[in-house]
Formats: sequence, C-alpha cells, structure tokens
Amino acid sequence: MEQVNVELVASRSLIATSEARYRLAVESAKDYAIFTIDLSGRITGWNSGAQNLMGWTEEEAIGAPANLIFTPEDDRNAIAETEMRLAVTEGRGEDDRWHLRKDGSRFWANGLMMPLRDDEGGLVGFLKILRDRTDAKRAAEHQALLVNELNHRVKNTLATVQAFTTQTLRSAASMNEARESITARLIALAQAHDVLTAENWDGADLAQIVADALRLHGGDGQRCQWQGNAVRVSARIALAVSMMLHELATNAIKYGALSNATGTVTVTWTMREAGSDGTDAKLRLSLRWEERGGPPVTPPTRSGFGTRMIERGLANELGGEVRLSYEPTGVICTLDIPLEMG
Repeated sequence: MEQVNVELVASRSLIATSEARYRLAVESAKDYAIFTIDLSGRITGWNSGAQNLMGWTEEEAIGAPANLIFTPEDDRNAIAETEMRLAVTEGRGEDDRWHLRKDGSRFWANGLMMPLRDDEGGLVGFLKILRDRTDAKRAAEHQALLVNELNHRVKNTLATVQAFTTQTLRSAASMNEARESITARLIALAQAHDVLTAENWDGADLAQIVADALRLHGGDGQRCQWQGNAVRVSARIALAVSMMLHELATNAIKYGALSNATGTVTVTWTMREAGSDGTDAKLRLSLRWEERGGPPVTPPTRSGFGTRMIERGLANELGGEVRLSYEPTGVICTLDIPLEMG
C-alpha cells in the first residue's frame, strides 16, 4: 500500500513538473499567440503572446468562443469550424488571413491549428498558434502597388515621349532644333522622375517641383521667384506641372521675360475648398505663372506643341482648367485643378 502511494505521489509530481515546463515554454513564446480550444470551440488556455497580440487578457479570453478573433466575413463562413475539421482530418489546419484584435483593428497572421489528444488518443481539444505577419503583408501589398504604378507610369512616360517627339519633329525648322527641343524635354521629364523616385513615387513637394523646373532653365532668386502653401502633390500632378513649367520657361527664354536681362517670372500657388454646398468641399490647387519686364508680347499666330500640351493635354490629364493669356506686359498662365495629395 505504501509503495502504491509513493508511486502515485511520484506520478503526480512528474505530471506537475511536465505541466509547469509546458506552461513555461508557452509563456516564453511571446512572439507567438498560443491558445487552446475545447471541443465546443471555447478558449481554455491563453498565453501572454496572445494577450500582447490581440489585447484580451487571459481572464477575458478563457471561456469565450474562439471565433472572437475572426473577422465578420470569416465568421459567417465558419472558418473556425473549418480549421478544426482540417486539424482532425489532416492533422493540422494552416492558413494566412486577417484576424481581429480587441480594439477592432485587424492584423494579418499565419495560423496553425493542431488537435490535442489524451494518452489514449482521444480528441480533447485544439491548439492554435498565430504569428503576426502584418508588416510582411503590408510590404507585399505596397510592392505590388509600386509595380502596378510603375507599369502605368512607364506607359504614360513612353506616350508622353512619343507625343512630344512626334510633334517636335513635325514642327521643328531643322534637325538641330528638333534634337535640342527633344533633349530639353527629356531632361525636364527625367528631373521630375528623380524627385519622385527619391520619394518612392508617393508624391512630391510642390515647391521643390517648381524650384527645380525654374533652376533647370537658369532661374535664380532675382529673376525667378516662387511662393505658395506647403503642399505635397501626387506623382501625376508633379509630372504634369513639371512639364508645364518646362514649356513655359522654354518659351520665356526664347521670346519672353527671360529672353532679356531685366524680365522676371513669378510662380505662386494656393489651395482652396470648392464644394456645391460646403458639406462636400474638396481641395483645389490654383497655380499662376506670370511674366513681367520682357519684350512686348503679341499672341502667337499658331499654337505650337507646348501650347497645345498646356491648354488641352494638361487640362484633360488633371481634370481641371488651364488658361494662357498673352498680355502685352507678359505671358500669364493659370492652372486650376482638383488637388491630389501625395
């Protein structure tokens, strides 16, 4: 009898030691959410990693249904029950999907569900392990977005290059003139691309776009000035405005305010709200190019490629309005477009 009691005590001590080691191992895995579920689908164990990742304390989680971590759409599709079935039939149920935190926010996780069995092999519950993979998911989505954006931009850029090359060759007086015009436009386009590439094509600071465009044509603080609200614009607006300023600056150097030693160019811009009733107000960008002090201006007898690009192409591209005015005192160009923030 005494021998039986000794063996019973030793067995219980071994079980307690084993459980303690198991609990220590589970609690040490803080980078993983680990919890157990009974056959009815209710949570029976909850480690500190689960609390850190999902927000519920152990007291809050124990006894709650396991589907509290699933999104409403996954709950409607009985994903928790599907994982349990796979764990029984396949030995494990694994997936990557969005899950819910206590505060309602979502996180992307790799999940693994395995069956828990007793010494006789009977099914007594399930073990669920989650690892937060939100950063990797966001990075993959961002990469895919960048690739799609790059494809779109490459097509648009090639179309732009094709358009101004064709028009330049058609209207240039000589091959030398055509070569110079095409090269200058390519440089302007490349410079705008450099600015956007430095910002991962998330947009650009409008002041930098304006400053770079004017400096590219020799503009300094004395003859070329710019001022406006601090605003980041989308890549689409940045490219379009950069090309517009290039055409205006090129014309100013050839015929306008920058063709002599005294003329000046001023570029200003503002943001304003525009809505039909004030409740659906959207921001718009108003930009103004103004020349002063150059030779007297006379309206051109025909529209060149640059003029057509500004008046029609730019307006269509940005869904706004562009006006070119050939005042005797200098060319004025105004741009009014919906503002896309970068």
